[in-house]
Parts: sequence; structure tokens; C-alpha cells
Amino acid sequence: MEPIFSILIIIFLFIFLKKTFILLKTLILNIISMTTTNYKLTYKNKILYYIGVFRPSHWFKNIFMLVGSFTAYIFFNASITYENIKLILIALLCTCLASSANYGINELIDSEFDKHHPVKKKRPIPSGKISKKKVLFGSLLLVLITAVISFVYLPIEVFFAIISLIVMGFFYNVRPFRTKELPYLDVISESINNPIRFVIGWYAMQMVFFPPVSFIVSFWAFGAFLMACKRLAEYRFINDPQKAAKYRKSFKYYTEENLIVSIIGYISLVSFSLAIICIKYSISVILAVPVFIASFIWYFKLTLKKDSPAKEPEKLLKHKEFYFFTILTIIVLVLAKILNPYLEFLLKIWS
Repeated sequence: MEPIFSILIIIFLFIFLKKTFILLKTLILNIISMTTTNYKLTYKNKILYYIGVFRPSHWFKNIFMLVGSFTAYIFFNASITYENIKLILIALLCTCLASSANYGINELIDSEFDKHHPVKKKRPIPSGKISKKKVLFGSLLLVLITAVISFVYLPIEVFFAIISLIVMGFFYNVRPFRTKELPYLDVISESINNPIRFVIGWYAMQMVFFPPVSFIVSFWAFGAFLMACKRLAEYRFINDPQKAAKYRKSFKYYTEENLIVSIIGYISLVSFSLAIICIKYSISVILAVPVFIASFIWYFKLTLKKDSPAKEPEKLLKHKEFYFFTILTIIVLVLAKILNPYLEFLLKIWS
């Protein structure tokens, strides 16, 4: 009964987080709609603008942290206990606060470039609706709160992983590093956040060893695939190489062709890593391969649409396919855990 109980707990957590993110998304959409108005801002309006800068609608990305916890359970027999669930939820909160701190810095530094974007120029900072100093203060305050909570309540490995998430945001956004302006390195460096989230979820399950490299590489390459799709969707949306280069310096070197080639490269690396995981850790992962392939095809097809939601991942919350593939993947992997001994037995007979 434990695997079935685990499926129910994980799906319940996913649905609960989904509802939370939908509420946050509605709030942010209301904030965005206000950017087109000309009336004098009230105190309440300004508060909403400040909240929007820290992008709580993007918190759903941190669900990927749960993949680390899920992997520890599926492949390495970690237990789903009350204590572990508590640690996962605290770690998720800290990860969300850390990402908001990074978003605040990102919005602050990017405001001069957002003026050249057809939509982002209406954001609160480039349009002059809110104070840059207050946004900087808010980001630093979130860093402090995150560091204190994670240090006091979470395993030390989770604390260092969360700090790493903040450090990577610094390298990604702040000069002289600002890796987001460098072609390919922008995708590579931003995608490192994915394995960091994985590690946070992994150690929240009180694991005592570092996750295998094949899982880290697979999750990094998956993040690179998503980021490259985002770059392609942005490039196609702007639809003007000169304007695109003013908005994002890496677009001076990108074309649709080389972005698509990079996407193929990243997804190939995901497939290679999954093959290693199948061979070394669990042959039953092969049962999930059709789901992975279908979800990758769906996402890439979505990327190629006009005004694709891939350029603004929070818009994925509007797509039922996102929830379908997520829940289906959870169910298939838990079933794979149940069936793994039988599949290994059959493999031994065939060999």
C-alpha cells in the first residue's frame, strides 16, 4: 500500500501547489493589466507592483525541486515521512523566496534593456512606476530571510544548495559576469538552477550522499532544453534581429537555426542520461520514456507557436497538457518502482 499512498500524497501536493500558483497567477495578471492605465497610482497599486517585480507567479518552476525528492524515493528508497514532508515544504518555501530575490535583481538590472522589448517596457521599473532602491532592498531582505530559515530549519546541505541558487542568480544577472548576455552560456548557466533545485529536494529527504551524476546531468540538460526553447520563443516573438539584440545581447549571435540545433543537442543529452539511469539504476524507467518523448514533442511544438507561452513559462498554467504530463509522469514512475523487481527478473532470464 505504501506506493499507492505515496502517489496520493505527491499528487495532493502537486494539486495544492497548482491551486496556489493559479491564485498567484491571477494576482499578477491583474497587476499586468494595470500597467496600461494612466491614472495616478495609489498606495495599494504600488504594493501590487512591488509584489509583481518578485514574480510569485513564477514560483511554480520550483516544483522541479520535488523531482529531487521523488528521485530519492523512487530509486534510493528514501521514506515519505511526516518529517520529510515538512522539510520538503520548508525547502520549497525557501527556494521560492530565493528565486524571488533573484527575480528582483534581474528586473532591476534588466530595466534598461526591457525598454527595447515590445511588452516588457511596460513593466513597473522601466516604466518608472516604482523605486529601484526599494526593489534592491526587498531582494536583499528576501536573501536574508531565506538564509536564516534554511540555516535554522533545514539540513546544512539544503542551506548551501539554496545559497548556491542565489549565487547563480548573481552571476547570471550582475556585471562583470552577467552570463545572460553571452550566447549559449546564458542557457548553460541559467539551467544550472535546475540541478540545484534537484539537490535541494534530494537533501530535503535527508539523503546522506550526493545524487549520482547521471541524474544531475539529465536534469541540467532538461533545464537547458527549456531555456533554449524560451530563447527561441522570445526571438521569434520579437521578429526583428536588431531589436532583439538591443533587448538581449546574446541575440546578436543567435538565429532560429542555431537555437533549434542547440535544442536538439540538449534533448539528445537528456536521452543519453536517461539511458544510463535505465541501465545502472532502474530498467523500469523505460516505461516512462514514451511519456517523456510525448511531453518533449508537445513543448517544442508549443515553442514554435506564434506568441508562444514558452517565452513566459507561467503561461503554461493555462495548458491542461502541462498538468496531464506532470501527473502522468508521477504515476508511471511510481508504477515503475513497483514493477522494477519483475522487470529485472525478466531481464536476467532473457540475458
